[in-house]
Amino acid sequence: MAMALPNLDTRTYNDLVEQGRALIPKLSPEWTDHNPSDPGIVLLELLAWLTEMVIYRVNQVPDTTAVAFLQLLNGPDWQLQGELTPEALHIAISETVLKLRARYRAATRDDFEYLTLQQWPHTAQALTLGDMSIVKRVYGLPQRNLELVGSARDAEAPGHISMLILPVVAADSARPQPTAALRQALWRFLDQRRLLTTRLHVVGPDYLRVHVSATLYLEEGMPPAAVRQAATNVLSAFFHPVTGGPDGSGWPFGRDVHLSEVYQLLDTAPGVDFVRGVRIKAPDHSEREQPASTDQPSTITLSAYELVAIDVTPDSFITMERTGGAWQKTAE
Repeated sequence: MAMALPNLDTRTYNDLVEQGRALIPKLSPEWTDHNPSDPGIVLLELLAWLTEMVIYRVNQVPDTTAVAFLQLLNGPDWQLQGELTPEALHIAISETVLKLRARYRAATRDDFEYLTLQQWPHTAQALTLGDMSIVKRVYGLPQRNLELVGSARDAEAPGHISMLILPVVAADSARPQPTAALRQALWRFLDQRRLLTTRLHVVGPDYLRVHVSATLYLEEGMPPAAVRQAATNVLSAFFHPVTGGPDGSGWPFGRDVHLSEVYQLLDTAPGVDFVRGVRIKAPDHSEREQPASTDQPSTITLSAYELVAIDVTPDSFITMERTGGAWQKTAE
């Protein structure tokens, strides 16, 4: 469908006359006779009539002139397809306007993320890499240089932006990382579109190992091994960096891990009656553990560039079953 061209000026003769009359008290307070017989009003109406004719001509651009403008916008090699008809011209104008409105320059984090997800997959560089070029998730961190190491990564870096990317082909991995070829090719693509003063970095995420353990009380007749495996699967799926998270689009970058959520997840595992004694730990970074009123951590904090590497196996759970009205630990 062709794009309707805008009317550049919609004012009519009556609009122009009324605008002129409204300016008289401000510009010439002593002019009090605004009747049609007044010579000044006659002159105002004459000028409004002439102006209306000029406004009409503004929208009457010759077709050849429109083609010249299109060639100027699209480049010297551009040619109108087919004969010069009103329909063909409207289609060409619509295509050119849409092309001009398409995002190319990356100025904000949203621009970088949009270009990575929407335009990068259709480039020649991406097609050369094949499936390895597909980016499932991207997250931009302004004023950060994540190519640094240690505490320098958390320092503010004016003029820098780091793009964290996750490839779709690694969805079956617990800690997916982009390949060096993908990072370099995507950097070259975005580098051509960044502002001159912006320093760009394309990196993979960091993973914080979070260990979970709990005591599971089984529903009657449920096999302990199957329930432990089900609990393991539930936690692994929820914290997965590509397919996990509350909405299934991957665990959000920098989102903390809360003890209450782990309780809720384990309580929904097939075969679990109720849960007690849930523990969450960050074995490699104990300083990330935020205790509640007790000594046990209730929250594991993550940095903005981190995702969760859940550390949980069937051995992480103690299973209890009811025997003779009392709960007893299941035999291994």
